[in-house]
Amino acid sequence: MATAKTTAKSATSRAKAEMHSAKTSTTKMLDEGMEQLTGFAGMFGEYAESGLKSMGERATASTEVLRTLGGRNMDFFTKSLEQGVEVTQAITSAKDVREVMEIQAGFAKSMFSAYTKEVNAQAEICMSAWRDAAKPFMAFAAK
Repeated sequence: MATAKTTAKSATSRAKAEMHSAKTSTTKMLDEGMEQLTGFAGMFGEYAESGLKSMGERATASTEVLRTLGGRNMDFFTKSLEQGVEVTQAITSAKDVREVMEIQAGFAKSMFSAYTKEVNAQAEICMSAWRDAAKPFMAFAAK
């Protein structure tokens, strides 16, 4: 009988030890899971912060680009109006129809050339802005 009691006690002790080991293992797993979750939350916070910072920078940059484009458009419009007035004055003082046609053809050529040059310059400004705006995303994609 004493052996049966000893065996029962040692079985109970082993069961308690196993249960304690299981609790310790479960607690350890929960702690590791919480650490991973905290790490993911930290990474998400960093991404959100850098995204908002980048968005603010891009908004400022786009405002500058729009201001530049608006200024260029106003300059082009002003120069076009001035040239139009000069051409109109030249046409009114022309002696014959042939001279009027030459003045108009010259004006059309110069305006088309100026317009093409301005459109190309503004397209380059826009492409440069797009490249700058894409840099943070390209850096993130490269990771």
